[in-house]
This record gives sequence, structure tokens and C-alpha cells, in this order.
Amino acid sequence: MVLMEVKGVLSSKSLSLYPEVVLKEVEGNYYLRIVIGRFEAAAISTAHSKRQPARPISYDLAHQILVHVDARVVRVEITDFNSRERTYYADIHLVDDEGKIYTFDARPSDAIALALRFSAPIYAAVKVLKDVGCVRSDDDEWVTAEVNAITKSVAAPREEHPTIATSAVNQLEQLKRRMLQAVAEEIYEEAARLRDEISRLNGGG
Repeated sequence: MVLMEVKGVLSSKSLSLYPEVVLKEVEGNYYLRIVIGRFEAAAISTAHSKRQPARPISYDLAHQILVHVDARVVRVEITDFNSRERTYYADIHLVDDEGKIYTFDARPSDAIALALRFSAPIYAAVKVLKDVGCVRSDDDEWVTAEVNAITKSVAAPREEHPTIATSAVNQLEQLKRRMLQAVAEEIYEEAARLRDEISRLNGGG
């Protein structure tokens, strides 16, 4: 496992794009950009900047309850990435007042939001960093660290004048990516709407 730190949350004014939490390798140059929900983005941003909300949100309440029963989050881990579903997986490690450790499966956004409230370390699996990590180049551009992905991109033929059919394919791919993001964040109403839009473009409705 590699120790990471939260660098911040990237947000877009476009409602079609979800925020991303950016994690950086503490003793290296790898970054992880994880798509998260807007509520989770606000929760992470608030904790990262040490701001106190007017009223406690669910993560603050969870923190208060755990502290009250002498339990705490001691570390969280980004354990895996499903390339087909574009979904990250995480574990939350919690210790009780007797020193017993419990491990809970969680979404990375939930794990990170709780880790920040407990000042707990955040780790990422080496495989995750190698598969989907990013590095910062000298000119501050984001560059993927996955050699295979770069090779495929360079090898793919490009059209100087995209056809209408190509534009439709690109639109479908964007909709599919957004649908997978919505499913990953359990925003099922949005996922259903996008599914119907994809079906319509495919001639199914």
C-alpha cells in the first residue's frame, strides 16, 4: 500500500460532469482522480479545509457516534479498480475501545470523508496506482501513467473531418460513461434517465 494525501476536489459548473477528489502519493508523483458525488465532494472539501458546517452532516454524525463509543477510524485503503465498471473499491479500518480492528467495504468517497474527520491515513494499492494513476509532467499537464492506454490512443486512426456517424458514436460513449458514473455513485434516477437516452439514440425508443 502507498500512503496518499488529499490535494483537493475538482468541480465543474457543468451539471453533466461529476466532481473528482484528487489524491497524491506522499513520497512520489502519482495521483489518483476519483469521480464522486456532489454531496460527497462537499463533505470531503469541508473536512479538508477544516471548515465547520452550520449543521452536522451524515459524516460528522458518524464521527460523533464512533467517538462517543470509543471507536475510531485508523486507516482507509483504496484497494481495487474495476476497469469494466469504472468503479473504485475501498476498505475502512476501525478500532474499538478494546483494540479490536474491524474492516468495512466502502466507497472511496465515504472512506476519504471519514478518514479526514479522524485524521486517519489514506492508502492506495500499488496496482491501482499503476493501472489508473496519473503523474504531473513538467508543464503541469495531467498525463496518464498507463503505457497501454497511451499506446492505444496513439495507434488509433484519426479522422480530419468527423462524420455525423462518428459524432453519434462519441455522444453514445459519453452517455455510457456518465451512466456508469451515476451507477457507481448510486444515483439511480440519473442512471435510468441516461439509459433511456442511450436506448433512444440506439433506435430502441
